[in-house]
Amino acid sequence: MFSSHNDKKEVTSSVPHYIPWKYIMQAFLLVFLIPVFLETRAFAFTTSSRSLTVGISIPFHGSALHLSGDDKEGDEPRQSKKMRDRLIPFFGRRTRSKLEGGASRGDVESTEKTSQAGFVASKTQRPDKETVDPSETARILRAQAERARLEAERMDAELTLQKIEKLEKKLVKANLMEESADDLQLQLENLQAKLRGEAPKSQVVSERPKTDLHLDINPKLEVSMDGFLGKDFDETLALIEESPSFVKKLVATLVEYDFDCIEDLNSTEVARRVSMMNSGDFSYSHLPEPSFSQTQIDEAIAKIENKSSDQSYPRQFIQLADGNVTKLALYSLDYQYYISSRMESERDALGFITKAGEGEEWMQPLLEAINQTAVDRSIQTLYPKCMRREGVDEPTMAHVQSLVATVLPKARFSSTAKPEKVLGGYVIRGTHGYDTANQLIDAIDAELSKSNLEDKMTVLYSPDFTIFAQAEEEGFDLDLFDPDEQPPILYVTAPDIVGDRQRVLLSITSAMGLATSWYLSLYPFLLNPAVAKRVEDQLALADASMAYNLDWLTELSVPLFVSFLGIQIAHEVAHKAAAAAYGTQISFPTIVPSLITGTTSTVTRFKEPPKNKEAMFDFALAGPLAGIAASVFAITVGSQLTLTSDPASLPALPLEILRQSTLGGGIIDGIVKGALYLPDGAPMSGILISIHPLAIAGYISLVVNALSLLPIGTTDGGRIGLALFGRPLKLVVGNLFLFTLLLTGLLGSDLFLFYFAFVIAFQTGNEIPCRDETSDISFPRVIVAIVAYCIAFLSLVPFQ
Repeated sequence: MFSSHNDKKEVTSSVPHYIPWKYIMQAFLLVFLIPVFLETRAFAFTTSSRSLTVGISIPFHGSALHLSGDDKEGDEPRQSKKMRDRLIPFFGRRTRSKLEGGASRGDVESTEKTSQAGFVASKTQRPDKETVDPSETARILRAQAERARLEAERMDAELTLQKIEKLEKKLVKANLMEESADDLQLQLENLQAKLRGEAPKSQVVSERPKTDLHLDINPKLEVSMDGFLGKDFDETLALIEESPSFVKKLVATLVEYDFDCIEDLNSTEVARRVSMMNSGDFSYSHLPEPSFSQTQIDEAIAKIENKSSDQSYPRQFIQLADGNVTKLALYSLDYQYYISSRMESERDALGFITKAGEGEEWMQPLLEAINQTAVDRSIQTLYPKCMRREGVDEPTMAHVQSLVATVLPKARFSSTAKPEKVLGGYVIRGTHGYDTANQLIDAIDAELSKSNLEDKMTVLYSPDFTIFAQAEEEGFDLDLFDPDEQPPILYVTAPDIVGDRQRVLLSITSAMGLATSWYLSLYPFLLNPAVAKRVEDQLALADASMAYNLDWLTELSVPLFVSFLGIQIAHEVAHKAAAAAYGTQISFPTIVPSLITGTTSTVTRFKEPPKNKEAMFDFALAGPLAGIAASVFAITVGSQLTLTSDPASLPALPLEILRQSTLGGGIIDGIVKGALYLPDGAPMSGILISIHPLAIAGYISLVVNALSLLPIGTTDGGRIGLALFGRPLKLVVGNLFLFTLLLTGLLGSDLFLFYFAFVIAFQTGNEIPCRDETSDISFPRVIVAIVAYCIAFLSLVPFQ
């Protein structure tokens, strides 16, 4: 369990063990180097009273072996003595120390003679082989071999000391776990005996004592790896091989098995490592062996005894612990170090998932989402999907650099940083020399029209959305954060950021909207008992194959149908006029059907980004205000006509529907006195109120236009909310209203529930950005928005 991969490295060390080194080195020097040395043509030995220089180059252990000494006496030392000694090979240093420390006179005289012979040889430049004494050469080589043997013994002693140190650590850990340490103690004593030159002791196998301590382990303290820990290796291997490729790669990553693709993954090796982990052996790991303090062990014991979920481990460790809580604590600490600690941070966990998800097609959307930067997540949240749809070419870095170099300086915009790549485009930071942001956008557009970049990009002047990514960083002080103090940025995105319009589908939707509007025109007439009786009579004639006539019903419903569509047309005409005032192009409206109100809404989209927030505000508010105004007028005129019309030919609506709007019901009740009166405690169900078609068209249109003012999604109200609150706050407000719609619908309002479904299906998120989203709308517009929201509130709150 507590063995480490570091121990394995000792076996493969570059320094062999003592016995093989001694005999191999001596044989190598005496058999191979002596003949090579005898064929050497030149030797140069120069000595003085304080230094020795050996000019021999001998092949040694795969490289040249050089013997060298100090500078001659009187020379300026170029290096310190310590550095010179480090550069001299170990056997050269031994020779020097021997001479400096008082070598025998015979050795010195012999060396001087050899040096003088070398000096004479160097003078003549062409020494003869006969001048070399073979016996002297053999003596020098034997001395070198002796020095090499001594160095090998020194290195072997150092390795032995390192092993002793590691064994002492293991002994301490074994004592803490109350395990038998006889084997470790024997190994330690044998290593110490080796240092003293004594023979090792024989090994005696001892049985590990068991404890009677009972552990009531929390069964919930298990991890997902338990699913891959079979009873034996074969079962573990079978579990891994039967697992999906993603799970197989995830397990392989957890046990530190390196692979490039699923084909390279060796299930047998993964199973072996999992089995090793199952037995508490983490020697396969590349991590250094851990060392736990007594405090950590005590804390782990306390968590185990308290059944804390913070101390996790596979259930097999309970059996390994054999009732010893200290042993289980050490097993769990090992597990947390090698497995759990590698997934503590979100980044580490994402790294594991990313590695396992490579090559898995079904995982790609998830991997793209989890690997997104905080800035990209902000863009994905704040801006609509149509800005990042497939098939739209984003501007390249070359395009953006050309923009920065040629267009922006002429537009009096000074960049203060390099362009930053973000989702959907690039961010450019800087300052401009205009009084308003609108002037900056006009200048940029004018310069773009003169370049070849006009159809390559859309330049937006936006609040810095990257600040929301900064809020996720550690140490970010939210109390000192003020978004308004952050300088705006240029967001350079694709040239076409408006979603594609599916004309066929939209045409079918509008046709269905007209059909449900016609249904709405007929249904109120069928609620009038007199009209319903006439219709039944005509249908009876049809069933009897006799001549029948329902043309009169069509004639009755036409005024209601025309009035209803006329109010919706007024809504759209106001949109068109507001868009034309700012030169903004918009799409043809799509009529969304509804079985409750005839139409849920009319959807009109931008064909290009509006110029600024005021342009978006005026466009969005103009339609609902015009529709509400037309509805109020229709209710008023229709209520007046009700007083002079024959009730038998008028359409009718249930009283509970007419009382769902305070504004609409109040106008009707104010003109048709007592029409909506209901005594206290009287039920509303079953009561029908006959009213003029124009009043019904106005009442239904009032509710539809009021719903469109709610600050939700990309509706007119959502656009107004975006201009008022900005993108981040508008999302919060919109979600709050959306939840209120859902709750009200579940409590009994089919109208609100249907509108909630409509928004979720077609108009969630935010509208496309304005060219300038940094300039706030004027205060009078804020007042108008407040009045509009009050009207919407009165139109949707039930009549009391």
